[in-house]
Amino acid sequence: MRFSEMSGRERIIAALQSKEVDRLPWAPLIDDYFINSLPAQNYNYNFIEACRYIGNDVIKRHVAEPLVKNNNVERRIENKGNCSIEYFETPVGSLKIERKRSGNTTYISKHMVETLDDIKVFQYICENTEYIPLIEQFIEEDKMIGDMGIASVDGQMSPIQELLQFISGVENTVYLLMDYPDEIEELFSAMHERNKRQYNTIFQYPCDFIFDYEDTSTTVMSRNMFEEYSLPAINDYSDWVHSQNKIFITHMCGKLSGLSDLIAKGRQDGIDSVCPPQTGDFYPWDARNAWGCKRVIGGIDPPSLVLKSQPQIMEIVSQILQQVTNKQGFILSTGDAVPFGTPINLLKDITDLIKGLGPKSLL
Repeated sequence: MRFSEMSGRERIIAALQSKEVDRLPWAPLIDDYFINSLPAQNYNYNFIEACRYIGNDVIKRHVAEPLVKNNNVERRIENKGNCSIEYFETPVGSLKIERKRSGNTTYISKHMVETLDDIKVFQYICENTEYIPLIEQFIEEDKMIGDMGIASVDGQMSPIQELLQFISGVENTVYLLMDYPDEIEELFSAMHERNKRQYNTIFQYPCDFIFDYEDTSTTVMSRNMFEEYSLPAINDYSDWVHSQNKIFITHMCGKLSGLSDLIAKGRQDGIDSVCPPQTGDFYPWDARNAWGCKRVIGGIDPPSLVLKSQPQIMEIVSQILQQVTNKQGFILSTGDAVPFGTPINLLKDITDLIKGLGPKSLL
């Protein structure tokens, strides 16, 4: 079938619906991490301006996320040098989380849930959390993107992944699961109910594509942990989203080869930010073979955009085009955020390569 040229919006929507497209979609994961590095390249672009220059198809992430309202919780932030401490005061106790800045990165230096008492306080916070939609802001940002692509909205990640990444850290989460299994199960239940309130809030948005950011990887969780705690939550979220006739994509930017058969059991429509070595360990053609009709977004290892030469990157893209034989529902992207310092013209070169191939990019 011959297609007239699609707009970026038409192309991305068709790919996410696993329909035919005029050429391969190319939608690198662009956010402020990359945009903030552009002035050093003499490009003072915002997100829209950068994407217009690159000419990529657009999937804008984290658009107009609902405001979080913690009832009966007093929050305050104290800044000390490169350290920011956030305090949570509740009727059942207090928590704090410490974040430090190093270079262009901020990391958690002290997690908020480390003890049994902390579990109870955090559970109280979850039980008293509600969400306020920012629908007009979403509509405005989607209009700004226009024919270049789509705006997407975030769904909450699974409780286990939230503990691993943000609330307790890997080591503390493992110890808490072993030492206080009943209390953790109760906490997970409260978090899951809180997450349902968040999903019900984003269902009010005029958006057909919802991403949850699991960052799944065997570097932070075992197969048993994924199968027992993560997969059931993801499947619940999938069912909730599908009940609204929307498409659900799970962001999994880590090492996935050891979980690929379990991921195939997920009821989500696709996997985002599939990342090959060195950051990840799963090539996009292996993802297509492992997951059948699931949409696959990704393919390019992000650090390679800074560490490798332009000819090397063009060779990587050409290899992906050759090795991914079934491109229906495949969107070429980065396996997570485009790195700080990536040459903007390198991204433009990838656009030019794919546009030059046109329909041949699908062969």
